[in-house]
Amino acid sequence: MNNCTTKCKTVRTEVREVDGIKYRYELTRRENRSVAGYGIPLYSFAVAMEFTDTGHRTVGNTSDLFSDSGKAMRFFDKLVSNLATPIDLAYIVEDELG
Repeated sequence: MNNCTTKCKTVRTEVREVDGIKYRYELTRRENRSVAGYGIPLYSFAVAMEFTDTGHRTVGNTSDLFSDSGKAMRFFDKLVSNLATPIDLAYIVEDELG
């Protein structure tokens, strides 16, 4: 589900099903390979939403949003507890970092 082009590790995955919609949340970590930040962990998020009756699925992703694992975990919990959708993801990121 994530859009990692380098070696990534899935840190957490959560699935919720509410009113015929399956929500899947994924938190991944990769090591920064740039010279300035070599070895720093970078955390990304993916949100998928699938309608169980039609199979229609949408996905939203963020890349390298946090380098702090605590902030990444709290943000992930926020996404899951609020049943964030792929469309919501950009707005939630904006509110979080804005």
